[in-house]
Amino acid sequence: MEALSNYNIKEYNFTIWFFRLLMGIAATLIILVFALQINDSVAIREGEIVATNPQSDYKAPFEAQIVKIYVKEGQPVKAGDTLLVMNNLDFGEQQAKTSTEIEYLQKKIQSVSVLLDAVQKKKAAVEQTSTINARKYELDNNRLITDLKTLKEQFALQKERLASAQEKYLGDAALFKKDMLSKYEYNSTKDAYLSLKENLTSLKNEQNKLLAERNLSYNNFTNEQNNLLLSKLQLDENTQELLQTKNDLEGQLLQTRETLRKVDKELQKQYVIAANSGIVNFLFSTKLTSNLISRGDLLVSVAPDSRSYYAKVIVPEKDMPYVKAGQEARLKLDAYQRLEYGMIRGKVLYLAERKESEKFYALVQLLQNDRYKLKSGYTIHGEIVVQRLPLYKFFIKKIFKRFDKV
Repeated sequence: MEALSNYNIKEYNFTIWFFRLLMGIAATLIILVFALQINDSVAIREGEIVATNPQSDYKAPFEAQIVKIYVKEGQPVKAGDTLLVMNNLDFGEQQAKTSTEIEYLQKKIQSVSVLLDAVQKKKAAVEQTSTINARKYELDNNRLITDLKTLKEQFALQKERLASAQEKYLGDAALFKKDMLSKYEYNSTKDAYLSLKENLTSLKNEQNKLLAERNLSYNNFTNEQNNLLLSKLQLDENTQELLQTKNDLEGQLLQTRETLRKVDKELQKQYVIAANSGIVNFLFSTKLTSNLISRGDLLVSVAPDSRSYYAKVIVPEKDMPYVKAGQEARLKLDAYQRLEYGMIRGKVLYLAERKESEKFYALVQLLQNDRYKLKSGYTIHGEIVVQRLPLYKFFIKKIFKRFDKV
C-alpha cells in the first residue's frame, strides 16, 4: 500500500513538472511571437557587379600611322602621360590648306577695307566740293543780283533823262525848221539826245548780259551739282558692293576658321594621353609588318591602380513601393561559396525613376570587403531589408501575400 502511494506521488509530480514545462514553452512561444523582430525583405533574383572606375580603352579615332610609342605592357602610367603618337597625313594637309586659305581671306578683307576707306574719302571730297560750289554760286548770284539792281536803277534814271532830252530835241527840231534856232544849237541838242539813247541801249545790253551770266551761272552750278550727285551715288553703290564683298569674305573666314578648329581638334587626337593613372595591360602590337591602323582599332588599355565597385540589381515592380534609399542590402555572389565567404553587405544608393529595358533597377553601394576579389559582370542575387517586423506581423503579411497571389 505504501509503495502504491509513493508511485502515485511520483506520477503526480511528473505531471505537474511536465505541465509547467508545456506552459513555459507556450509562454515563450507567445512572447517570441510578439517580441521577436524578423527582417522583412525584398528578394533580388538578378543583378551584377559594376566597376565605378572601369578599364580605359583608347581606340583609333581615324586611320593613321603610328609614329611613336612611349609605353609598354605592364608599365605604370600617370594621368596626363602621353602613351603614343599617331600621324594622319590628310588632316595635316587639310590644316595647312585651311591655314593658307585663312591668310588669303584676311588679306582680301584688308584690301577691301582699304578700298572702303578710299571710297569714303572720295565721298567726303565730293560732299566738300558740292558745299564749296554751292557757296561759290551763292556769292556769284548775290553779286549778279546786286549788279542787276544797280543797272536797273541806272536804266530807270537814264530813261527819264532820255525822255527829257527827247522832249527838248523835238522842241529844238521844230524851232530849227522855223529858223528860230541855229544849226549848232540844234546839233548839240541832237547829239545829247543820241548820246543818252546810246547810253540807255548800252545799259540795256549790260543788263541782258548780266541776266545771261546769271542764267549761265545757274546752269553751270546745276550741272556740277548733278555730276557730283551722280558721283556720290556711284560711290554709294561701290560702298554697298564692297560692304557685301567684305561680309561675304568675313562669312567665309568664319566658316574656314571653324573648319580649322575642327581639324585642330582632330589633330589633337593624334596624341593618346592617359586620362587616369593605372597599368598598361594592352598595347597595339608593333611587331606587325605595317604600323598603319584603321579607325576603331584598339591602341592601348589602361587598368586603374585601384578599383571600386557597386551593384546594379533588378527590383521587381511589385516591390518598388517598399524599397527606399539607405536600406540594407545582403547580396550573394554566384562566383563564391556563400558558406565559405559569406554575404556582401551594402546600402541602397539610388532607385531608378523609370524602367530600363522594361525593368526597374537600384544601385547598391557595397561595403568594403577584402574577402572578395570582385570583377565587373559578376552575377549576384540576395535581398534588400525593407523593415523589421514582429513575428506575428510577419506571418500575417505572408498570409495576405498568399491571398493576393490566389
